[in-house]
Amino acid sequence: FLASVISIVFIFLMTIGSLTVVFFWSINKFILLNTYEIKVLVFTLKQALFSSFLACLLAIPIARAIFRNNFIFKKLFINVLGLPFIFPVIAAVFSIILILGNNGLINKGLELFGFSKLSIYGINGIILINIFFNLPLAIRFLLLAWNSIPIEQFKLARSLNIQSFDFFRSIEMPILRSTLPVTFIIIFLICITSFSVALIMGGGPNSTTLEVAIYQALIFEFNFSKAASLASIQFFICGIIALFFIFLGEKNIPFASMKINHFDTNYLNLKKNMLDWFWILLTVFFLIFPIFFLLFKGFWGLFTLPPSIYLAALNSLIIAIFSGILGVSIALSIANFLIHSALFSKYIEILSIFILATSPIVMGTGIFLILRPFINLEILTPIIVILINATMSLPFILRALLPAMNKVSSDVGKLSDSLSIIGFNRFKIIIFPNIFPVVSFCMGLGCALSMGDLGVITLFSFGDIQTLPLAIFRLMMSYKMDYAFSGSVLLIILCFFLFYLFDNIGKLYASS
Repeated sequence: FLASVISIVFIFLMTIGSLTVVFFWSINKFILLNTYEIKVLVFTLKQALFSSFLACLLAIPIARAIFRNNFIFKKLFINVLGLPFIFPVIAAVFSIILILGNNGLINKGLELFGFSKLSIYGINGIILINIFFNLPLAIRFLLLAWNSIPIEQFKLARSLNIQSFDFFRSIEMPILRSTLPVTFIIIFLICITSFSVALIMGGGPNSTTLEVAIYQALIFEFNFSKAASLASIQFFICGIIALFFIFLGEKNIPFASMKINHFDTNYLNLKKNMLDWFWILLTVFFLIFPIFFLLFKGFWGLFTLPPSIYLAALNSLIIAIFSGILGVSIALSIANFLIHSALFSKYIEILSIFILATSPIVMGTGIFLILRPFINLEILTPIIVILINATMSLPFILRALLPAMNKVSSDVGKLSDSLSIIGFNRFKIIIFPNIFPVVSFCMGLGCALSMGDLGVITLFSFGDIQTLPLAIFRLMMSYKMDYAFSGSVLLIILCFFLFYLFDNIGKLYASS
């Protein structure tokens, strides 16, 4: 109980606390938006709207094609769709640059045939990277929705010879109507708070988002009132979106569900469309080919990277492991509290969305404004980064932990009560050993998310302390692109190493 109270207080301090500081800092010195900042606000909403709409629109035919066709490596393909979730943002950017950048494969081909080059910087690049990250998430949500259609409906449709458009309208459209709005809102919220993508792919003042404007106001202009005002506006927008999510999310879907069943019915022999394979191959080339090309391009440069990059990688590893431990510990205590409290368990959705709506940049702004007058931020940078990264990973870790803990509680809870095994003894003897594989998976997830984060460390990048994503970003800004590509490969290797190391430790424990 004490651990749960401490964890809940911690979350409130990191979210409500930082937001309160931002609000009260700006309330007396609130700066009305000028023409440029209104353009920034409009651009932020526009890029998020287009990114969310296109990701959801593309996910419909792709998810349908994957679901209704059985093919070799289908299970592996679905699992691979979960990889962009833990894929470092800066590495994804370089993957796309190698294909569509000024000197990328496609532009070299266009130049060879006398065509003008494509530009992926500005809103085009931001939307493209947002789709790269969020399309797999949308596909998995819709696959879960299609997977929830009762098998009897497919049998009835076959017996009544319902085909093509009638089948889509009668059976699949109702599922989409209940799933797509929630999916759209989640992706829209993620796109609004995608600081790293806008920072790297923005094409100047006309392609700046609110989060980048907050960063510029703090770091370059030292205008704390402006930063607080912009942070308040961003949270107000994200808060409204979160309310829509809570209102629409009665049949909520997990953020990163890893379990999707595979029917052997092959869509119950309903007529297939060759267009299905176009969508499947398009997904492979769009999501997988750029990553492999980056690995091919930058792998051999790993052995020539300067020592400062490896030192930054070591910093990232230490911060990632501590972030993972802290995130899992907080999530365990909160989940343990929620399974024993039916009154509060229904508010986990609000907690998860509220953390996402807060955004690490807004959270960091509040911490920055609190600590700046009293403490040297360079000394506290690693601690602040660990705290914010752990907080931002909580919505995803909780989604995985809660079902596992609920299952253990329902299976052996009454027996434990009858044997008077309560409190910490129950957690140590019964709950933790049963959920350790899930805990280990969450540890890997938290570490990978922290390892690839560029947002928080950029805000607190004082002195010589740097993480690997920040070091890669600085290499990019100094036009040392070969080093940046190789550093990105190192970052990918470390992210997936951490994730699969902890995940396999859990699987090994479960099998033994």
